[in-house]
Amino acid sequence: MGLRDNPVAMVVGHVICILFAALPVQLFYFVGKPYKRGFFCDDESLRHPYHESTVTSTVLYIYGFGLPILTFIIVEILNVRLGQPNLEPQFEKPFLRYRVPSFIQNIYQNTWPFLLGATIQQMVTDIAKYTTGRLRPHFIAVCNPQYLDELCKLPYKYIVDFECNTKYTEKHLKEMRLSFPSGHSSFSMFCMLWIILYLEKRLTVPCVMLQAGKVILQSLFFYIAWFTAMSRVSDYKHHWSDVLSGMLIGSVTCAVVFTKIAPISNIKFYSCSVRQDQDPSEPLEQIQQGR
Repeated sequence: MGLRDNPVAMVVGHVICILFAALPVQLFYFVGKPYKRGFFCDDESLRHPYHESTVTSTVLYIYGFGLPILTFIIVEILNVRLGQPNLEPQFEKPFLRYRVPSFIQNIYQNTWPFLLGATIQQMVTDIAKYTTGRLRPHFIAVCNPQYLDELCKLPYKYIVDFECNTKYTEKHLKEMRLSFPSGHSSFSMFCMLWIILYLEKRLTVPCVMLQAGKVILQSLFFYIAWFTAMSRVSDYKHHWSDVLSGMLIGSVTCAVVFTKIAPISNIKFYSCSVRQDQDPSEPLEQIQQGR
């Protein structure tokens, strides 16, 4: 018996995969200790002031998870209204005695690989953060190393043994060592690029005006990721190379998971006009099959 004959087992399997991928992320967050890297006394890139984040983690996760799922819901409902073909059905039998509507199945098929990819992206980012331990641009402001003037009598000296004399919390002291790569940049790029690829696959339109509208919509999602990434530099949370690396991790992870795991088909979403050799009264579904 295949998984399609047992929808409950399929959903449980997907949840287990997501939780398994998320386990290292949780371990890093609660018990992980970043590598203790030292610093050069003449390194001006570590002497920026501490600023609060323009895009907070709460805002990041709200739009990072919310916008893609909202997009899935709107597009799949719109597909049903326009009589578009569905993805290959996942639940051939009732789920807990209930027959799952096709558009709900479509939303689910887009959501679970997105969540899996997001956890994989975060795991890759955290492994890099905790193994490199790169200091953030506001390191000196947050740590305020004791006896810094005495330690740095020689301008090019590399300091490894130092103690922080600071008003900031232990969380701040841990975060100041997690500059590379940028988690905000990686997560935002992953989520927004996923929406862009999803719209490209699931919202295929032949009309010039509608194509232009889709491109504008995709551009807006990219701008969100770009603004988030750039704000990490202007807030002195990351060096520019951290942001670039984060965006690269998010993009590559999204491309791999989307193309290898996500079961999204490339369909015709909407037809502006019928072909000259078609009867205008012919149903839309027959027109699409003839293309």
